[in-house]
Amino acid sequence: MKYHLARGEEQLGTFSDLDVSAGLRNGRFQPGDLCWTEGMKDWQTLETHMQEVAEETGTAQEPAIAALEEEVRKDQSTRLELASLGQRLAAALVDLASILVPMMIMFSVLIDERFEAEIRAVQNDPQAVMDALQRQIEKVQATGNSTLMMLGWFMDVLVITNIILLTVRGQTLGKLLLGIQVVRSADDSRAGFLRAVLLRSLLLIFVLFLPHVGPFLLIADVLLIFRADRRCLHDFIADTRVVLRPRKPQDT
Repeated sequence: MKYHLARGEEQLGTFSDLDVSAGLRNGRFQPGDLCWTEGMKDWQTLETHMQEVAEETGTAQEPAIAALEEEVRKDQSTRLELASLGQRLAAALVDLASILVPMMIMFSVLIDERFEAEIRAVQNDPQAVMDALQRQIEKVQATGNSTLMMLGWFMDVLVITNIILLTVRGQTLGKLLLGIQVVRSADDSRAGFLRAVLLRSLLLIFVLFLPHVGPFLLIADVLLIFRADRRCLHDFIADTRVVLRPRKPQDT
């Protein structure tokens, strides 16, 4: 039997009765989600429909239905709370600032009138632009200015720190400050290096730089956060979600 499921105004898709049962057990579906299948007059909540099925098939089914509902309630009570839109935005701004601020300082050291004129003259030639940038870096370094070297070290430490935090804790520096973390969507377990770093971060950067489609994917990635589960495109790629990091109980 195939069920069409919805949550509010959002269509979840079409699933078999076995998929629905499994989804209720792992928290993918909720008893309050709406369902419809052929033969039903109107949409009903899964909880109501399961009760009707139990009554139609006999009381022998009722204990199983009750046990399933209790298992669902228990599972949902242990799920971590989703991070708010404000928390995710603030964490993203912190991470963005940690990259943009040193880059702005770096450009302020590199750019002068002569360099600007040289870049304008070769702006349509990417290789020439890179060559001009390399010459300018060497020129600044030859003056004994250590700013570029220090900023380079800072950026290296920043990248390594974020990779370690994402792998071990599911957090960037921004998420660490806001008390949120990336976890696996299925069971809220640690996302690890593969999901949190490779699939969720690096793969998304590669996708966003694809010609022509990159900007549209970026818009889609941002807009998807307004879903009920607040999962962006990169969350679907890595099968993750962003939640509040649970606090350790204090000793009394």
